[in-house]
Amino acid sequence: MQAAHLVQVLTTGIGVGGTLAAALLTQAFNRRAERDRYVREDRSRWLAERQRIGAKFLAGALSLERDLWSSCSHLDRDNRVERLAGHTSLLLTPEDGIPGVLDSLTRRILVEDIEEALGRLNDLEELVAEVTLIGTPEEAIAASEVHEVLGAVVGHLESFAPFDDAADLVEECRTARDVFAEEARRSLRVDGSYVPPDVRPRS
Repeated sequence: MQAAHLVQVLTTGIGVGGTLAAALLTQAFNRRAERDRYVREDRSRWLAERQRIGAKFLAGALSLERDLWSSCSHLDRDNRVERLAGHTSLLLTPEDGIPGVLDSLTRRILVEDIEEALGRLNDLEELVAEVTLIGTPEEAIAASEVHEVLGAVVGHLESFAPFDDAADLVEECRTARDVFAEEARRSLRVDGSYVPPDVRPRS
């Protein structure tokens, strides 16, 4: 009787232990599955956010670049030692312009373009900061380069630089923008490297 009772106790103990072990394994498996699901959802959410920020930055840079190209058409190709005859910035020139250099209409157009571009550069700078926070280091460097070159074009407009100098910088903007697009596509694991051509002949 004692032996039978002992066997029964051992059997019961093994059964309880097995059930407890199974419950603990199930709980651990469920925790791991939940953690994996959270990681996947978090990665997907950040991927979507990076895509949104990257697309917004790329569209803003392209739009500003095209408008700056149009602004450059108001510059001249004259070879002068002093481009603005004693003025350090086009924004500081007289409203009537500078005789023989800058007429009042061209000045007004460029002043409006420069002031608008400066505001848009500030908006792009915020996007660069967002790319820096959630993008790859390569994306952040490329975005910063795009912003820097766009700013340099605005600086050339402000100094009333020769057309060809400013136009060269606009073309650098396009190159920098293409680099950013490539880095963004790589980080998003998008196949291919096609970027629509943007060919603008010089007048």
